[in-house]
Amino acid sequence: ITDGEGTTASANVSVKEPEVLAAQIVANKATTNENSKDGKASVAITGGSSPFTISWDSGENGEEAKALSVGNHSVSITDKNGCKVSVDFETKKKILPSLTQAKIRKGQTIKMEQLLFEADSTRITPVSFPVLDELYDFMMENTSVVIEVRGHTNNIPPPAFCDKLSSARAKSVADYVVQKGIDPKRVFSKGYGKRKPIASNRTKEGRKKNQRVEVKILSL
Repeated sequence: ITDGEGTTASANVSVKEPEVLAAQIVANKATTNENSKDGKASVAITGGSSPFTISWDSGENGEEAKALSVGNHSVSITDKNGCKVSVDFETKKKILPSLTQAKIRKGQTIKMEQLLFEADSTRITPVSFPVLDELYDFMMENTSVVIEVRGHTNNIPPPAFCDKLSSARAKSVADYVVQKGIDPKRVFSKGYGKRKPIASNRTKEGRKKNQRVEVKILSL
C-alpha cells in the first residue's frame, strides 16, 4: 500500500486449503438377529468444509443410522465444496440376542458366549471384545439395570484355585464395562468356583460348558 506521499507498507496473508475430508465409523452396534433391521452405526467427520451431507445406504441421513440390517453397508459424506468420501463397514448380528430390554427379566441368567480367557488366567483374549462391548452397550442403553457377573469353573482344579480363578475372571469382565464408563454401583461380580455345574464334568465337552461366565439381572 502506497499513500499520497510515497510511503509504502505491506502485509502478508496465507491462504490454506481445508483439511482433507475424512470419516470413520465410531460406533457399530449389531442387529438383534439376522432378520431384524435395528443395527446402529455412527460416523465421525474430520476435515472438509461444513455443512456436510450424510447419506447411509439404508436411506438414512445424519451422523447416526438406526435401521441397519445384517451385512455390508456404506455411508457417504459430501462437504459444501462437493468433496466426497465414503466408508464401508459391516453390521453383524448380536452374540447375545437375549440381552435386550424387551427380553430380559429380573433374576434371568445369560451365558457370555464367545468369551475366552488365556489358560488358567484372567487375561481376556482380544477376540472376546465384541461380546464385552455388547454388554457395555446394553448397560449404556438400559441405565436402571443392575447385574452380577458370575464366574464358574469345571471340577478339575482344587476348590481354592477354582474359587480364586472364577472370582478373578468375573471381576475382569465387570472391570471392562466399568472402565468404559458404567457406574460400578450397577455391576457386581462373584466367583462360584465349581459349585454350579450345568453339565457333566466327566466329559471334555461338559467341563467346557461348566467353565463359563454369566450375567445375572439383579434389577431392572
